[in-house]
Amino acid sequence: MMEEKQKVFTAFMDEFVKLNVDEKNNEIIEKQKLIIAFLLKFAVEHGIAFEFLKSKEISDIEGNNGTNEDYLEAMMVYTENIEELVGLILGSMN
Repeated sequence: MMEEKQKVFTAFMDEFVKLNVDEKNNEIIEKQKLIIAFLLKFAVEHGIAFEFLKSKEISDIEGNNGTNEDYLEAMMVYTENIEELVGLILGSMN
């Protein structure tokens, strides 16, 4: 099973590296949003309260008009939210 997952991942990465920087930025942001959605679903199902940490950097990339720096800043916002949410989930498991 792991071998099949590795093949799929390798194929994904082979395609990812072909993308331009803007497409890579968008792909990473979408992956982060998906991770947050999964974590939020788990948190809600387990009664864990979470409030999304907000920052103006997220609005800088709306409509795909952001610079590479804007995307990096937005990725940091999403990463901080992922870290916070994982911490809450793990903390609730004690």
